[in-house]
Amino acid sequence: MKKVKLGEVCDILSGYAFKSSQFNDKKIGLPLIRIRDVERGFSDTYFEGTYPEEYLIKNGDLLITMDGSFILKKWEGDLALLNQRVCKIKITDKSVDEGYISWLIPKFLKEIEDKTPFVTVKHLSVAKIKDISFVLPNKLEQKLISKKLNTISQIYDFRKIQSEKFNLLVKSRYFEEVVA
Repeated sequence: MKKVKLGEVCDILSGYAFKSSQFNDKKIGLPLIRIRDVERGFSDTYFEGTYPEEYLIKNGDLLITMDGSFILKKWEGDLALLNQRVCKIKITDKSVDEGYISWLIPKFLKEIEDKTPFVTVKHLSVAKIKDISFVLPNKLEQKLISKKLNTISQIYDFRKIQSEKFNLLVKSRYFEEVVA
């Protein structure tokens, strides 16, 4: 195990300042990933114009929102463009597992968010993201940790759905027995 900074094992690309005069909602050009689009996994704002290739985002790329709530999420949409105040994390060190990073980084983002003072909206800098320091076990351990956390997350999601269905069943039975 060794202690590393995120900037030592990943490249961090901050989004591009695309001209808003070239935005549209007519699906002309490529979707433009803005802060609100990261969590929902799609964009209904498009950019029609030329752009630097490095700002192309593919399904599965890791993104971080840099204003308001700081969120790390895999992009779930189609090919799109990375707008300002959103950044892309690309692992450059072969000893780092993406699943491990995906589970680890949100904890640090929440700590940064909680410590960040704000008047209107909280802002996150690329420098702060690069400076995130964490313990990096060997890759096998990282994969095991990630796999266990994925399993726990799936169980949690399943139980949540079960609970919601149970609550609906209780309500319907109540109406059948008491109200009807």
